[in-house]
Amino acid sequence: MVPPYYSYYRRRYFEKPLFIGTLLAVCLACWMASFFLSVGYPVYGETTDTPLWNFICAHLPGKVATYLIGLVLMIGGAFLLNKTNYELTLIPGSARLIFLLYILFISTNPDFFPFKSTSLGVFCLIGAMYQLFTSYHDPESREKAYSAALLMGIGSLLWIHLLWFLPLFWMGMYRFRSLTPRTFAASLLGVLTVYWLLFGWCVWQRDFSFLTGPIGILVDIRPFMADGIVLRDWMGILLIIALTLAASVRIILGDEGNSLRSRQSLSFLVLMFVWALGLYFLYEETPEEFIETACIPASLLISHLFSVSRGKFMFYLFIVSNLALVFIFCNRLWNFL
Repeated sequence: MVPPYYSYYRRRYFEKPLFIGTLLAVCLACWMASFFLSVGYPVYGETTDTPLWNFICAHLPGKVATYLIGLVLMIGGAFLLNKTNYELTLIPGSARLIFLLYILFISTNPDFFPFKSTSLGVFCLIGAMYQLFTSYHDPESREKAYSAALLMGIGSLLWIHLLWFLPLFWMGMYRFRSLTPRTFAASLLGVLTVYWLLFGWCVWQRDFSFLTGPIGILVDIRPFMADGIVLRDWMGILLIIALTLAASVRIILGDEGNSLRSRQSLSFLVLMFVWALGLYFLYEETPEEFIETACIPASLLISHLFSVSRGKFMFYLFIVSNLALVFIFCNRLWNFL
């Protein structure tokens, strides 16, 4: 017989209005603190950024508007991720938790303030992920393969490294049995559509830097060296990695009665997290962008961990993890002063 408290500690604690309101208030406080300390502001375009992103950075409004844009983008990304989970039923019964965790992960990392090129790119990545999951066991899903690649191509105009996720999606198509010569060709056509239009723009402007610049950035691989790691900056990342690892082990070893489709979808999310984390070490100049993309599968996987696990231990682990992320954030802000 299941003890009475399980109904509360298993799933209901993150659905309580007081809990939700407290967590959102904490995230808002993180944003307010970053605003007053001007963390990440002003937003500069760098040589490792695409021309479109540099153009956006050069035309950003004032400080208040910039932080509001970042806040809206974060909420929009959380909402889109939550909506995708609802449509695909990836993690049943944990919609609010996914929304809250994504906001918490973004709000407690000063490297993401006020927003990055990936803050816009995640919309394209989540949309591409939706197209991939809906093509499950559909070898005729050429339109979905094209749409997914098209979205990643559009997103790469802001963050060129998003193209590195295209091979990951090919692996996902293979695992979901939707990879055929036609769907593969359709995905290539989706990316080529974006860059063919960009090539036409370059010809019209007689300036090919819009095309050659991003390609040069993409192939300029400079591995992130261990001597450049500051433990204080890594504590939050390590905590998210540990929770995601626990969730991954639970998925691999657990027997929750999930369907084959659910297990394959969850295993792809694990692969997506490992993929983003691996890319983190390939580019010394823009590692935080890969961590922000890793927050997408991490939010889903960690939500699955806490939504299917029983007992007080998982409840307290969840609370302690949230407090730890906030403490690490405060510590990093203190050292920022």
